[in-house]
Amino acid sequence: MQITPLTIHDLYTQMSIDVELARDSVLEKICYLCISYFCVSTELRFLVSSKEKLVVNPVQVKQESEFWHAKALEVSCSFLPSESPLVSHILSSYQKHHAPVQEAIPEEDEAE
Repeated sequence: MQITPLTIHDLYTQMSIDVELARDSVLEKICYLCISYFCVSTELRFLVSSKEKLVVNPVQVKQESEFWHAKALEVSCSFLPSESPLVSHILSSYQKHHAPVQEAIPEEDEAE
């Protein structure tokens, strides 16, 4: 995946405030925000799974990855149509990588 950085100048338009606050323009910026959160989450998850040694705690990085993925999911589900491919992709990816179903159940441990 090749990602080029998005600068603040890419978000500015030379149009009037009415156009800037139009539905399509606002939805575009919301999509950029969701994609940014999702990319941060994905990169953090790749760092944890990489073969190289990390100087930080992998558990903390995985939790941070889940946090950013959840933020992308929250924003996308709140503002975008549920049938949107972006929402579907973020949701399916969250279920695949961070869903509680993936956690091990400590069956052998004593209950407190």
